[in-house]
Amino acid sequence: FRYAVVAGIALLLLIPLLMVESLVGERSSLYREVVADISRTWGGLQQLSGPYLLVPYTERVERERVVPVEGGKDRLVRETRLEASYFVILPSRLSFDATLDPESRRRGIYRALVYTSEIGISGQFTLPSREALTRIVPALVDVDYARSFVVTGLSHPSALREASPFVWAGVPHSAEPGTQPFENLPSGFRVPIALNAGQGTFDFSQRLALSGSGGIRFATAGETTEIKVRSPWPHPSFQGQVLPASYETSDTGFSAVWSVPSLARSYPNLGTLHTWPRHFTEFAVGVDLYQAGTHYKLVERSVKYGVLFIGLTFLAFIVFEMGLGARLHPVQYGIVGLSMVVFYLVLLSLSEHLAFLTSYLSASGCIVLMVSCYVGFALRNYKEGIGIGVLLVALYSLLYTILQMEDYALLMGTALLLVMLAALMVVSRNLARGNK
Repeated sequence: FRYAVVAGIALLLLIPLLMVESLVGERSSLYREVVADISRTWGGLQQLSGPYLLVPYTERVERERVVPVEGGKDRLVRETRLEASYFVILPSRLSFDATLDPESRRRGIYRALVYTSEIGISGQFTLPSREALTRIVPALVDVDYARSFVVTGLSHPSALREASPFVWAGVPHSAEPGTQPFENLPSGFRVPIALNAGQGTFDFSQRLALSGSGGIRFATAGETTEIKVRSPWPHPSFQGQVLPASYETSDTGFSAVWSVPSLARSYPNLGTLHTWPRHFTEFAVGVDLYQAGTHYKLVERSVKYGVLFIGLTFLAFIVFEMGLGARLHPVQYGIVGLSMVVFYLVLLSLSEHLAFLTSYLSASGCIVLMVSCYVGFALRNYKEGIGIGVLLVALYSLLYTILQMEDYALLMGTALLLVMLAALMVVSRNLARGNK
């Protein structure tokens, strides 16, 4: 009956544990809202798409329509008219050279990781031959190279801090806001270009300074796209459809290089505006500035081990009671269990203001001292109080180790359970013989 009561107390402690877990979720949700708001004002996850060359053209289109005739059959009429649209031409060569400088922005007690970036864009456009254009538009009439646009997509243009002139064939040009007529790019800027059709190839370059958060993406627009990204942030998380061809990471930062051919994507190097795929920018590569885990994630994971820790502590108490021939009152079990629940609340409160390691040491040290002194006085044996303190120190040390080993947390937690149960079996193996 006594063991059943102790087990019931352990189960009842699930209620305050769930309340603490709910509180962690609420604080974590508030943190995410604040970080999202900072990201909106600073600049969210940036994606750079393009540049794309849009060249206007006209084509002859034949259409048929039915004309009603009074008192007779409807008449089929064939009409021919000219329609205007744009060719979409992708670069024959495209290079991005980006540097991400991370920094922390604070609002109240919350911090958000953001970055500023310097990006160099360079490459070359090659005008397609008339034969290639006619293959795309068989009824092609005319191509107006003098009214072309170079359009570049940017997911958060409000975070653009500086844009150098767009240098086209050695001549600087000023950019304009908006991506018209390329409506498949929702945001960005464009540069009006008067092309010389007889030249054939055109080099271009531009430098952008922008801010963002989370990470950065690059749409692979060139027939060959080279992307280089460097940052002093030591924890990159490479994203997108293609991983880097090479990369280096260290405690002082990372560098990565992508080389993506046009055959890796699903859309062509030459097309027309009205047939261009709407979601073509989804094929992109990039990197996130990965945070190994916010303190809320660590606290939430530690709460999940609460029942295990309370159960192991109660089992140790029962073994100590049997060894001493003394007993703790069920109320005292409940008080010790509540103190172990309060540990997570203290950890949550401190971690919002201090580093997680400092918060963890302070919270666990406070609870270990309180419980060991309380048990020592309750059992009237300071050695048992010291023994309980050593046990709790071991438990909290192992918990911190598990929290730092995110990929192996389940394995370490299971191993902890097996080791502790084996230790308790060894300690209690002679209890039945002693009762006889």
